[in-house]
Amino acid sequence: MASRMNEVIAELIGMYRSEICLWNKKHQDYHNRIKRQAAMEKLAKKFAEVEPGATPKTTQLKINNLRAAHRKEKLKVEASMKSGASADDVYKPNLWYFDLFDFLADQDIPRISHSNMDDDDDEVNKTLLLFS
Repeated sequence: MASRMNEVIAELIGMYRSEICLWNKKHQDYHNRIKRQAAMEKLAKKFAEVEPGATPKTTQLKINNLRAAHRKEKLKVEASMKSGASADDVYKPNLWYFDLFDFLADQDIPRISHSNMDDDDDEVNKTLLLFS
């Protein structure tokens, strides 16, 4: 049963890859709810082969879980590379489907964080100058 589950998950990831409107934020249909819903229903039919009663919502949750696990493994690989480890010591992902999500390489880019501490310091300094 586990191998059948793995087969379906691999096929599900392949179908997800082909439905660009579900994962590519720059695609013209990314914000088209009707096309995204139709694509997710196709994926749900495939996922229902191993998960009876699968809905588009439960299928989306499964994909989100798979992507989260992939991201976590990817961060471990990147952290081990930054640590100056030799090529032999670089972390090797344990997920059997890790390479299947390679198409998301440019999609998981973290946002630039901004500190609000700098703005607060400027306001405090301006207030102090006014009362000096």
